Amino acid sequence: MNQYEIFRDPYRMLILLATLVSEKQHEPALQFDNVPYFENDLFLIQRDKFFYKKDATEITWFEFLGRDIACNKDLSREAYNKMFVDCLASLYNIA
Repeated sequence: MNQYEIFRDPYRMLILLATLVSEKQHEPALQFDNVPYFENDLFLIQRDKFFYKKDATEITWFEFLGRDIACNKDLSREAYNKMFVDCLASLYNIA
């Protein structure tokens, strides 16, 4: 499987998404070595993986969020931004 580096901005959006998932699940704070499990119809996030179901985009990391982070697709910043905005909206059931 091909692995592509991701830009810093999408990485920050992934951290924001993981932080909001933690808050939604009443976790004290995001732990980068223990990203909480969450899944809905659009995406899955867990300890070492994010999966966007709409187009099968998978972002993985090793041991803690940000270490050896890679994506299975070579996406543009715009594509990452659209994906994460879509996920954030789905987290709060915003159409």
